[in-house]
Amino acid sequence: MKIAKNLYVSNKIKHKTIVVAKFRVNRFVPGIFVIRLAYDPDNLEIIRADLFKQPGLRKPDDRPVVAFAANYKDAVDIVIDITQKAYDKYGYPAIKEYISSDDYGSDTRSS
Repeated sequence: MKIAKNLYVSNKIKHKTIVVAKFRVNRFVPGIFVIRLAYDPDNLEIIRADLFKQPGLRKPDDRPVVAFAANYKDAVDIVIDITQKAYDKYGYPAIKEYISSDDYGSDTRSS
């Protein structure tokens, strides 16, 4: 599972580094939502982190995890924020280009 180097992580997650580390080694992370690129590169998908325990979702692919959220509402807010920032930068929602740019990430946000 590929994880972006600069993640968006919700401020509502108390132990951010522990949550990310547990996810990396396929440990159970209850209540957390993962946001990653969808097969269409200009879309994002929201998946509950506990569903990644299934082998079908864990197989390696080139779609990176771009954010962790504390709940579904927070995940939707992060997706809106990423899309808006990509739109502001490029004039259209070029999410894949925005995620690979230097402007992306390292934000911890609260909503």
